[in-house]
Amino acid sequence: MNKISKIILFLQLFCFHVGYSQEGTDLNISEIMPAEVDPENIFMDEHYYNWCPSVIQGEDGKYHMFYSRWKHGKRNVSIDSMEHIFDGFQGWLKYSEIAYAVSDHLNGPYKYVSTVIKGDGDEKRWDQFTMHNPQIKKFGEYYYLYYISNSYDPNFKIDQEISNDWGEWLKYNCTQKIGVLKAKSLSELIQGNFEPTEPLMQPDNKLTYEVANNPSVTQGPDKKYYMIFKSRKPNVGNMTMWLAKSDHPDKGFQIISDVFTEADLACEDPFLWYDSSRATFYAAVKYFSHSKVLVPQFGALALIKSKDAMHWEPAEQPLISLREIRLKGKEKIMLEHLERPFIVFDTSGNPISLVSAATIGKPGKHAENEVNNINNSFIISFDLDTRE
Repeated sequence: MNKISKIILFLQLFCFHVGYSQEGTDLNISEIMPAEVDPENIFMDEHYYNWCPSVIQGEDGKYHMFYSRWKHGKRNVSIDSMEHIFDGFQGWLKYSEIAYAVSDHLNGPYKYVSTVIKGDGDEKRWDQFTMHNPQIKKFGEYYYLYYISNSYDPNFKIDQEISNDWGEWLKYNCTQKIGVLKAKSLSELIQGNFEPTEPLMQPDNKLTYEVANNPSVTQGPDKKYYMIFKSRKPNVGNMTMWLAKSDHPDKGFQIISDVFTEADLACEDPFLWYDSSRATFYAAVKYFSHSKVLVPQFGALALIKSKDAMHWEPAEQPLISLREIRLKGKEKIMLEHLERPFIVFDTSGNPISLVSAATIGKPGKHAENEVNNINNSFIISFDLDTRE
């Protein structure tokens, strides 16, 4: 082999190693999902429902998880006669707080450390009650914790006959907005030394209605910041997803496109990222339709994509996972919920872990302060198989 041929071969092998050969091939997460999950990769609390996980590695080498949690059991009706609408799992809408846990290993086991932020009931604040949907990201020298919160709108009504309980629920539900906390370090964020902002996104009653939630932000190839989020059509219509863009990670987001707005493609819980090796935006989502147009099961995790952040379509292999897990050495378990996917990447941009919230049974409105494992919620860390 002559010198030029050796150089060409070296460049071909180098490009394959760093991932440039992925150009033109689509991502398939389902093929790197583990066949089994180690029990240590399950994070459950005997006193709280856990939800909305997001994970980042700190400068200390440890893995830091920010997640939502709220207490089991019945609410105190002496506070308000309508407090029963927040019993059990439904308490997320008023009593969720953003908590923090840490692990020496990416997939756990994680240990709760502290609560980062919770609602204080201040009527003057837009984030009066629930603190939910956290996603931790680092852009430049700052950490950003995106989240949603709500207040209470006593005048909210929809154009249909509804029960008193449902009507009261919507007065909280339809005030959801998106915000962000900014801090110079993870330790300052955890200790409460952050800079809150006014809402980053709220319904405009032109394209988006009633809610703005499920935020996920990434930086694109143009160094701009892209946010995907969920809203609804009017009168508690089907879910819609939208893409907004800004020059800054903590202000100035403007909607540039819809993502999926048709009922047959209704999705929620998007996690957004840009795959530079494939020059493609991807989002992992929960499918919220029984039509089976996107993937074959309601509530399954799916993958969608876009080359320009404007035009979205299903990935070539859209199914990430059905609602099921298999613990190591055990039979397959069917899940009632598998939601809020968050993906962790290695330094080369390869997905190495998918973290999600789940339940086996229906959590419901349980009176017990201690909920059994079947009806409790938990967080799963799926160790993605990225070996060649």
